[in-house]
Amino acid sequence: MGAKRKDPSAPVFVGDLYSRALLRDPYPAYRTIRDLGEAVWMPRWKLWAIGRFDDVRAALRADDVLISGKGVAANDLLNGGPSAITLTSDGAVHERRRATLITPVSPGPLRALRPRLEAEAAALIERLANGQAFDAMSSLAAHLPVTVIAELVGLNAEGRSNMLRWASGTFNALGVMNARGRRALPLLAELQRYAGGLRREMVTPGGWADQLFDAAQRGELSPIEANAMIIDYVAPALDTTILATGFMLRALSQAPDAFDQIRSDPSLVAGAVNESVRLASPIRGFTRLAAEDHVAGSVRISRGDRVLVLFASANHDERRYGDPEVFDVKRNPRDHVGWGHGPHTCVGMHLARLEMEVVLARLAAVVTRIETSRPRLIENNVLQGYARLETRLIV
Repeated sequence: MGAKRKDPSAPVFVGDLYSRALLRDPYPAYRTIRDLGEAVWMPRWKLWAIGRFDDVRAALRADDVLISGKGVAANDLLNGGPSAITLTSDGAVHERRRATLITPVSPGPLRALRPRLEAEAAALIERLANGQAFDAMSSLAAHLPVTVIAELVGLNAEGRSNMLRWASGTFNALGVMNARGRRALPLLAELQRYAGGLRREMVTPGGWADQLFDAAQRGELSPIEANAMIIDYVAPALDTTILATGFMLRALSQAPDAFDQIRSDPSLVAGAVNESVRLASPIRGFTRLAAEDHVAGSVRISRGDRVLVLFASANHDERRYGDPEVFDVKRNPRDHVGWGHGPHTCVGMHLARLEMEVVLARLAAVVTRIETSRPRLIENNVLQGYARLETRLIV
């Protein structure tokens, strides 16, 4: 990354968070980082890491100091140029883009969408709840994001068929430029070419992508922004919801008493979803650039340094959560940072929560037991979760 540690007294973590071993099981390393201090220097990639809950939330609120407009990747290649998407913007530009992007996924439109999602979830669970084994990641967790949500965005056939691979590639490229990141670059280029080449007549009239073009026509967005911001719908909206849902299924299969509690008391559904996202933390973290010096506890991060803000570490911080590795459906951690925090909180947070809630509510209404076998993990520089999860739903 090119930065030099300015504070020689700052704690150092010599491991590589992007190694295969730590991508598969990062939590011991996260605990080490938390125990070392409020901010920890990682010489392997010339990055600071912030992993404690309070310090992560403070960093995410300090969006005028730890900025996103110079990129959120852990490599200079992706952070080097201008960007027209919402994720990598700050201040008034970010507020303007976000105001347009969030319109179809705000609480009002989502209330209208809920009956359709509930009907889709009911039909899905009815098909799958036959005692036969299936891959929950592709057949259950991905169903609502890939069918209903893809339709609502209004992409054409090329976009719908490539959404998942483009999204996964984008997140890999947002990590460090290791072999995994380099392999993802062609996928990211495909997505950028696709989004940049879309025209209004190529998307579904009235869909979310069409509404971006409409905003450009009204002068609220530039034409370049309208095309680029389609990526804001495609990349973040899929994998995070899918991975969190897969984790929720696995957790409920390993804690049948917790599932019984939800079946007996459906009011626990919302809290169980929050707890699932906290523990799953499908996005490990994004980076920010220090536009000015930033103090985290006793550590000074210098202007120009890049900081990895570890959402997943914060969500497992024993300073905030008692027994943080325990899946507790009564905990309801509303303050988790699985969807970020502050001005850059995930635009699709309410949609993701709704999708997970309708799936869990239907499972609790129909299924008596969830069985899963040992999952196969994904290996992604930014995402974490399961690639495959063999599951049986027992009625």
